[in-house]
Amino acid sequence: MITDSQVFSRVMKLVPEDIPLTSFSILMARYKGFLDTALKGAMAIDNLKDGASVLISEGCTHHRQCGDIGTVKLPAWINKYTGKKLNFSYTQGHGFPDDISSYDLIIHCGGCMLNDAEMHNRMDKAVNARIPFTNYGIAIARMNGILDRCSAPLIRCTAKDPN
Repeated sequence: MITDSQVFSRVMKLVPEDIPLTSFSILMARYKGFLDTALKGAMAIDNLKDGASVLISEGCTHHRQCGDIGTVKLPAWINKYTGKKLNFSYTQGHGFPDDISSYDLIIHCGGCMLNDAEMHNRMDKAVNARIPFTNYGIAIARMNGILDRCSAPLIRCTAKDPN
């Protein structure tokens, strides 16, 4: 079952455990080649301290609407999950910052509007700066306690197919 990450909290209760469950965003991490990095990066959510800085970055340039996932829903879910007072910054489109050294975590969209090279540029910049890097769907799955379930089908796929 492939669902929108935003509804994981509802769908996970409806879909039996024996049916594989994932999201578009998690599939994009696998497709774009940064699934392992994003899985490791999601673990950093649990270690955020009060005052930590989180960059939420979107690759597309859509007009944000009321209840936007990147600027409204995701920060609210992270605050609730961590119980911490965090500082959020946002970028979209080609506005990824040159200097990311002040961030403790970077959560990126699925990257469907960015080519592979641009996504890897952003990920590599974070990895080289030792800043955890994940994406929306993987972060949401982590906060819902279903990351293992949602990544298992793709990890099995990766183990079978080295390409």
